[in-house]
Amino acid sequence: MVKFLYILVSNEKDIYYEQTLVSVISLRHYNPDAFVSLLVDDKTDKSLVGFRAGIKDLVNEYKVIMFDEKMSNMVRSRYLKTNMRNHIDGDFLFIDGDTAIVDKLDVNLTDAKGSVFAVVDMHGGENDKYQVKHKKNNADKNTMNFSLSFHDKYFNSGVVFAKDDKPAREFFSRWHELYRQCEKKDIFTDQISFNETNHLLNHPIVEMDGEWNCQVREAYNHLYRVKTIYPILCRSKILHFFSTGIDGKREPHPLMRKDFFVKMKEQQSVDESMLQVVHNARECFWGAPRVLEEKSSFPLFFLYRQFPRFSKLLKWLGVI
Repeated sequence: MVKFLYILVSNEKDIYYEQTLVSVISLRHYNPDAFVSLLVDDKTDKSLVGFRAGIKDLVNEYKVIMFDEKMSNMVRSRYLKTNMRNHIDGDFLFIDGDTAIVDKLDVNLTDAKGSVFAVVDMHGGENDKYQVKHKKNNADKNTMNFSLSFHDKYFNSGVVFAKDDKPAREFFSRWHELYRQCEKKDIFTDQISFNETNHLLNHPIVEMDGEWNCQVREAYNHLYRVKTIYPILCRSKILHFFSTGIDGKREPHPLMRKDFFVKMKEQQSVDESMLQVVHNARECFWGAPRVLEEKSSFPLFFLYRQFPRFSKLLKWLGVI
């Protein structure tokens, strides 16, 4: 049996609870018999009362990890994620909270060769120009003396399948150790330590198909990626919206907008209109057709985030 694992570190002021609740609801909609695990820190556990306690009814396994009182929520979250293999028994598919499940998750990796599986970051190649030119990541890697080589695939840590075996536990232990070194130098992203672990351990991460972690925002951010990401969106299983930078521009999807989750928080419920979005997330992009077809080379609805007025004109003219 494969577990579906979520991590939640949240308080009453942020929207992380609401985002994770949405993802779990969508998972249950398409996978009613799934075994869902939820890993939280002690402060979050104490805050899960009233509406915020509802997520407990949707999970099969609930585990609380204690931390130093002074540790920030950001670090708590990263500590749980980088060390989750050593907190949860059994094979699991970890899913970030800023996601929506849009299909049945028929995970068949237990017998596959390898112990840790992930999707390539941004669906780019080994020498993806965005990664090569990413000043912040490169500066952080220099600070940590991490590898700057892009001849290895660079993976996204938002969806990770991990077997319950010795190589996977060794991978996560090393990842956790490297992240703690990063944290001491005020580097809080977990992804460079994730990929450095892969580099140091001679590349044990096995690439998963992109539909398991469809990073659709990157098609809106970098239009040259549309031809790669759109076919993945058409057959996607998990949409990864990215909570970082939410509402940075005119967002093309309700689950990319903060107000969706703020309203949920304010009314302390998930109403029917919200459930329609959660249950049909793949069809809710602005201007997208009801049925997504891979044959389209560059669907114009991807222009909306960067060119909202122009996109509305195209829709008015019947082009979109």
